[in-house]
Amino acid sequence: MMTPHMHRALRVLAPNDLRLIWRDSFLLLMLVVLPLGGLALRALLPYLNGALAEWVELERYYGLIIAAFVVGQQPIVLGAIVGILFIEERDEGTLSALQASPLSLQGFLGYRLLAAMAVSVSLSVIGVSLAGLVTVSLLELLSASLLAAFSLPVIALGYAVFLKNKVQAVTAIKALQNWALLPALLYFAPTPWQWIGSLVGPLYYPMRLFWGAAAGDVEWWLMLPGLVAPLAATVWLLRRFRHTVYA
Repeated sequence: MMTPHMHRALRVLAPNDLRLIWRDSFLLLMLVVLPLGGLALRALLPYLNGALAEWVELERYYGLIIAAFVVGQQPIVLGAIVGILFIEERDEGTLSALQASPLSLQGFLGYRLLAAMAVSVSLSVIGVSLAGLVTVSLLELLSASLLAAFSLPVIALGYAVFLKNKVQAVTAIKALQNWALLPALLYFAPTPWQWIGSLVGPLYYPMRLFWGAAAGDVEWWLMLPGLVAPLAATVWLLRRFRHTVYA
């Protein structure tokens, strides 16, 4: 439920955020390209499936591929966009100025992160629907997308806490996108190594939930570790973030 602080933040800051993204061609391009990934997969994967039919049945991996390039990539890119906004506002002194404004830091963070998570879930649903290559229920799709979106605050706050400027932030996006592909590699690993590898990042759980649902074998218990890991990281990063802002 939206608190009065978050409602005030939405009314005051949403138009400003839209202007910032609109004026930055790089951020705008990333945001526009995101939902088009599903269309690209819809055109590319059937072609590759036919071209590679002699060596591999690519269709059996459609769920895995869509999990990696749609469900897993949305929170990565959106988290990076929010993180870049945090860095710009930190460098301009906007975050420090919140101390003297009616808008609390808590309300500001709640608005910014929850709004980005909502956009991430929406773009994931749109991307999977545009791809149209797998059959999952709306509940399964929303669950996997929401679980993936909980990684977004970790990325955004990690940017603000550990990166010094926008140049570093933009450079880090490619590394983050590659990190998001790790769960797809774990798909082919023996069972013990899958769980060991999942400790590297929480995106393994929503991606496994999605590719399992696409194969007709959804594992709902993945919701538990998929929530605990990013929430614990977010709580720790929030403390570091407040220290960074008010230092």
